[in-house]
Amino acid sequence: MKKVEPATTMEPSAAIAAASAIVAREAAGSDLGTRLRQLRRSRGVSLAEVAEGTGISASFLSTVEKGKSDITVSRLMRLVHWFGVSIADLVQEPNLSPVQLVRADERRSVRLADERLSIQMLSADGTHAMMPVINAYDEGGGMADPTTHDGEEFVHVLEGHVELTVGRAEPIVLGPGDSAYYRSDVPHSFRNAGSGVARFLGVTTPPNL
Repeated sequence: MKKVEPATTMEPSAAIAAASAIVAREAAGSDLGTRLRQLRRSRGVSLAEVAEGTGISASFLSTVEKGKSDITVSRLMRLVHWFGVSIADLVQEPNLSPVQLVRADERRSVRLADERLSIQMLSADGTHAMMPVINAYDEGGGMADPTTHDGEEFVHVLEGHVELTVGRAEPIVLGPGDSAYYRSDVPHSFRNAGSGVARFLGVTTPPNL
């Protein structure tokens, strides 16, 4: 077994990078597309019906299901909300334990390549009052479109610099250790505002993904 040095010997950024390096079971675009297709078929609905309900074209949905196109956060949210599930439900099995433990090396995540974003799930499933995740934007990454959802949202930056825009207010740049709390029914978006990876903890209530 590889020896792990005590945390006190590592710089905070190095410790964060080491933790993120062991994230397992990432669902890339093709895997996510397969799971979306399985979900749609399990509900017995056509691409045309999903398109009508979500406002996303059937042709685009088809390319996503085949793993030929990536999908943005805002569109993915529209899809999972229409199906009445969460992203966590697509990548994790339900957990009925009284204490739902997610080990660092057992996290599941979703990769949205077009926005250079990985969403790491910190809860066992999406059936709770809150949904904690770690969002990791590669350099140059950011949301293609603002998003809205019910409830409230809290973010805490772990690494890098994140530009947060809420409504029509001026963008706010958050650095390591900075936090923000806001109503999530107001359009909001994130962008990596620095060099290297920008990583932040996000908690929404109720779950929006």
